[in-house]
Amino acid sequence: MIHHLGHLVRQGEMTISKTNRMEGWLQLLGQDALIRFELDSPDPSAMAGCRFTFQPQQAETSEATSAGESIQPAENLLLPEIESIQFGKLIALRVTDVQPPMFSHNHVELRVDVQFQCDFQLVWESHDGIIEIAFNPADLEMYWDEAVLRQSEELPESMLPSSFRDSITQRIEQIDKAYGEENGEYLISVKMPSDAQLEDLASFQLQTMVHKVEEGPKHRMIEFMKEISSQEKNILLCDLLEPPIETPAPEAMTDEQLQDKVTEILGRLSVLGVEFKCCEHFDDKLLYDWLVNKVIPWERIHPQLRQFQMTRFFDTSLWCDDCGIFQQL
Repeated sequence: MIHHLGHLVRQGEMTISKTNRMEGWLQLLGQDALIRFELDSPDPSAMAGCRFTFQPQQAETSEATSAGESIQPAENLLLPEIESIQFGKLIALRVTDVQPPMFSHNHVELRVDVQFQCDFQLVWESHDGIIEIAFNPADLEMYWDEAVLRQSEELPESMLPSSFRDSITQRIEQIDKAYGEENGEYLISVKMPSDAQLEDLASFQLQTMVHKVEEGPKHRMIEFMKEISSQEKNILLCDLLEPPIETPAPEAMTDEQLQDKVTEILGRLSVLGVEFKCCEHFDDKLLYDWLVNKVIPWERIHPQLRQFQMTRFFDTSLWCDDCGIFQQL
């Protein structure tokens, strides 16, 4: 018997060990208990050494609902009669049409911890028969044992869309044409993209700035870059905020006052050249606590960031338990 579970799966997770053992779980609509599976694969997997979560693409469900299509209530779904713990043999694992195109089930171009969209199919055989799960399209969130972005602070060029890479080349060509054979050195800095820009990388354009390095023994920009690297002249944020920011206890503020206070703090820090990316798990109260107790009293920045159009960037996901990459200060 074949059980097609794709339309019943709310979400799932799978780990592929380097010994090609595959373990994971499924959560079905209308069921609180998870279905766990342990599968043996007869062949090695190109995706060995990764853990990923999968689910049907949420946008598809939203579009179907807005178009007036009916979605069957969970209590009316016909759930399969299968064991809650599945031991079996892998028949097929197919991950195709991956966007961004960094890997597939038979070839891995780049190991990057990020969310992907793809066509996904998982099939195995157990005591209950053949179990098949397929989403077209699906959302996958990958976590690799040897992820590139956890080893390097630089964004690999190969992970960027061609239009993004071409914009770098075009910008350099424009600089060459503008300055011709003139002697001297130039530094190019890139403005950190916003969340909205990152969601549409295909049409994203770099915002670059060119800094002229004048000839002579005192190249101020070069010296500034050295200071940035050495961090010797960095100063605590709390010492740079003049006048100091008043930080009442969250319990002493209404929700509106707390939101206004967070906005005030972010604005004051922005003047110093400090910007933030906030993950979905940080509400105003958690963000306020993090800014007041972890960032402002402990983090150091160069006091002249704004003068040189530079930005110090903080990402809350690095401190977030739910994001899975929590790092203690």
